Amino acid sequence: MWYSCQKRLESKIHAMPSGSVFGIADFEEIATPKTVSKMLARLEGENGIERVLRGIYWKPDGVHTSPVPDRVAKALARENTWQLVPCGKTALHLFGLEEKSPEEWTYVTDGTYRSYSYDGKKISFLHTTGKILSTMSAKTALLVQVLKAYGRERVTDEVMTRIASFLNFEEAKRIWEESRYTTEWIAQAIFRIFQKKEEKISNLEN
Repeated sequence: MWYSCQKRLESKIHAMPSGSVFGIADFEEIATPKTVSKMLARLEGENGIERVLRGIYWKPDGVHTSPVPDRVAKALARENTWQLVPCGKTALHLFGLEEKSPEEWTYVTDGTYRSYSYDGKKISFLHTTGKILSTMSAKTALLVQVLKAYGRERVTDEVMTRIASFLNFEEAKRIWEESRYTTEWIAQAIFRIFQKKEEKISNLEN
C-alpha cells in the first residue's frame, strides 16, 4: 500500500512543471496528511524536490535558488484552506504596475495573521472578511487591492489609463460588474477604467 501511494505521489510531482510549489494538501487524494508528510520528507533531496518551509516543498527550476514567493503563498493558502489576495506593493507588482519585487510579499486572507520567512524572503498574511474575497473573482479582488495600494488621491486619470492597458474589454466589463458594491471611490475608478476600454474600442471601430 505504501509503495503504491509513494509511486503515485512521485508520479504527480514528476508531472509538475519546474518551479512548482506544493504541500501536503496537494496530495490529499493519495494518502492521509500524516502519510503524505512522511513521504515528502523522505523525498527531500531526492527526485528533485527541496523543502521550503514546514510541509511546503518545491521542484527547483535550475535557475533560481528558491521559489517565487507568490507560489509559496498560494501553497500555504491551500494548506490552511484560506482564500487570499495580494495587497500593497505585492498587488502592484503582480498586476504588472511595478517591476521591482517587493521586499515583503503581503496578502489579505480570510485566515489569521501570520508571517513566514525563507531564503531571505518574507511573506505576510493579513486578515480580512471572507465576504469580500468570496464575492469577487481573483482578478477583480486584485484590482481592488491595486487601487487601495495607490490610495484615492493617487488614482489619477493617467493611472487609470495605465491600468486599463493591462485589461481586455471582457475583463474590464466583468471586473466592473463584480465591483459595483465595493467602496464608492473604488467602484467609480473601476467604472472609469471600463469606460476607457469602451472608448478605445469605439475609436478603433470608427
